[in-house]
Amino acid sequence: MKFLIEENAKIDIKLAISWLAKKIHPTAARTKILTIINDVKNQLIVHPNSGTKCQFDFKGKYREIIKNDYRTIYKLDRSKREITIILFCHTRMNFQTLLSQSNIYNKDNH
Repeated sequence: MKFLIEENAKIDIKLAISWLAKKIHPTAARTKILTIINDVKNQLIVHPNSGTKCQFDFKGKYREIIKNDYRTIYKLDRSKREITIILFCHTRMNFQTLLSQSNIYNKDNH
């Protein structure tokens, strides 16, 4: 499986690092967030369906995994053998608003 991260999700990851760096040393914040991303990647490559169906995804195209208080939204394309991270955020963030801001429903994701 190929593991991809959309540009918007890359921005989400940078924002998560910035916010966490307000509480802990910036290097530790970066390490913690990147470790979570790598854990998600390793889990999905071995078990692509291990996430649960995304709560607000009415088309059933997206799944989510929560690790260490962070939510990762991804889509699985078996025909292309790709796993793509769509969104990454802290679980306290307003999830439905983040989905609408990410244009997840306006994309032509087949």
